[in-house]
Amino acid sequence: MIRTFTQRRCAAYAYPGASKMRWFFVKPYVRWEPDKLLHYPEVSHVDSKRIDWLYTEPKSRYDAVDIYGPNTIELSNLPMGRTPEYLQERLRRFFSKFGTITFCRCMPHDLDPYQCNGTGYVTFRSKEASVAAASANLVFPYALHSKIIAIRHLDTDKTNDPDYVHKQRHYIKQTVDIARQLYNKLTRQGPCALRDVSTGIYERNFYSGKWHKAGLSVLMRFGAWSDFLTSNGLNGMFDVSGGRVTLGLQCDDTAEKTLQTLFIQQSRALEDELTVHWREGRMPLPPEVQEEVDELYHLKPLPVHLQLLSRSQTVYRIHDERHMFKIQLKQKRNEARRLARAAKKTT
Repeated sequence: MIRTFTQRRCAAYAYPGASKMRWFFVKPYVRWEPDKLLHYPEVSHVDSKRIDWLYTEPKSRYDAVDIYGPNTIELSNLPMGRTPEYLQERLRRFFSKFGTITFCRCMPHDLDPYQCNGTGYVTFRSKEASVAAASANLVFPYALHSKIIAIRHLDTDKTNDPDYVHKQRHYIKQTVDIARQLYNKLTRQGPCALRDVSTGIYERNFYSGKWHKAGLSVLMRFGAWSDFLTSNGLNGMFDVSGGRVTLGLQCDDTAEKTLQTLFIQQSRALEDELTVHWREGRMPLPPEVQEEVDELYHLKPLPVHLQLLSRSQTVYRIHDERHMFKIQLKQKRNEARRLARAAKKTT
């Protein structure tokens, strides 16, 4: 029997992936005189975020709607280090699958116009395409710092799930632990019915970290218990036939290796899911441009005595015709010697 072990993830933390340190208690800010507006509020009534009055000010979404139109989505957390034109081209390639894009704009930084300030806007021709794009899960590749992009529809204020990637990673770990618990259950109690397979098996909640009956992680990653138990990642660890679930021919060590393989396969499948819409390599050039490039980089090399003209005059006396004539004689003599040696080898 293999040991059941889980880690409590994303529980009582500020956000998924944050530090596990519990910070000291800070009393909420209370005005001395509530009737006076001497102290400005710390939270914006527009986007419900803290306001840094020294450097920034709250911005309304209606300004962007007036400029770009109602069928516009707002992108936040765009990476720096790339030009806005580069990010616009990538965003066009990603969001073009939802519908026709009429406008794509990444805002440049105030202090560096060759970098993005982290905000972008994409406008679609139809409202249906913009609403569908607002619920997309956009994660940039490793070359763009694996940024998880927050999307908001400016007309309906619908947003995507910013914790999608963290949730999927949590579900992968929970499915591995569910398979481990089911292995221990069948080892102790023997075969069971498929409808009762989740009895006595638990998983942790993503937000609170509390235990609850297993099934959500399996539903989110595989769709059904039968598909989960017969998946290729488990490699025959369980056998489902006639509505009964039995153990396969695997020992404890082999079962532990199988669970590790399942975790690796599911993690790779998640990465492939996130990067399926990103381009790989460079875009192909138009045919006429490719022909010019081939002519430029695949020309026949010049003779050696002409290549010497591009070298330093202090090394080769290229201004002297007698020196050029000596170089040509030396080349002909070396070529004759090479042909003579080749003739001797053949005979």
